[in-house]
Amino acid sequence: MFANTITVTINALAKTLTRINQDNYCSEYFLREADGEYRLTIRNSSFVDKKRIGAGATERHTLQLVHTLNPVAPSTVSKVRKTYVVIENDVADGTVAPLNHAKGTLAFFTDANIGMLLNNES
Repeated sequence: MFANTITVTINALAKTLTRINQDNYCSEYFLREADGEYRLTIRNSSFVDKKRIGAGATERHTLQLVHTLNPVAPSTVSKVRKTYVVIENDVADGTVAPLNHAKGTLAFFTDANIGMLLNNES
């Protein structure tokens, strides 16, 4: 189980979010600041893909971080930044191969590659 607080470092600033809810394989963390808030959710679920007959159950693990910035006059609309990661693996696959697959995928997200994504490059 994750700790009661999770620290995420954004632009060299540590943001410590506190768990505010935990139930049904899901946890939610929260931090309110003067200019907005951070909300992080971690969810674990499973499903059977009906298109893959005989494949068995698939596990889904998601982590989502949302940063909502309060509007600054004259604006009346909040700015929202969202990043999420989804890892899916067949239950029968164990944990080592899905772990290595996820690590390899996440390693691709260098500053340069994220910058290209944000500039709509593909």
